[in-house]
Amino acid sequence: MIADLNNMPHMFWECNRLYFNHKLPTPKFDVMHTYRKLGKFAYRWGEKKKPFKKRFMVILMSDYFDFDEETFRNIMVHEMVHYHLYLNDPDDCSVFRRCLRFFSFKDYSHGPKFMVMAQKLNEQYGLNITMTYDTSSIPLAPNAPH
Repeated sequence: MIADLNNMPHMFWECNRLYFNHKLPTPKFDVMHTYRKLGKFAYRWGEKKKPFKKRFMVILMSDYFDFDEETFRNIMVHEMVHYHLYLNDPDDCSVFRRCLRFFSFKDYSHGPKFMVMAQKLNEQYGLNITMTYDTSSIPLAPNAPH
């Protein structure tokens, strides 16, 4: 299963129904052309010149791997946990915390709240949400540079 703009929203909607009780609004989706990250949740506020600031949220996944469905699901839910915490715990995504991450003081993105939620989902639904994935056993996608 190679991440694309068709299967990512479908997996999101299924996981939102099964694990988040339809509580997460649908974000934007995009693919990354990289081996370095399998998935990413990103957010930012709109441009300063606009009359009001609009949130921009996106879930990205690498299209360099041919994931099995279970791994694809686990990566999607991993990013959805970040998204859930962003929406429900804004202090965890404050400017101060982003500055700490920028200057590498501490990685708050996988802090205690993330770990508790991931563990709860793993136990309750038999998922395998981890902080890192061993990519050595994941086949490369045909479009990935070799």
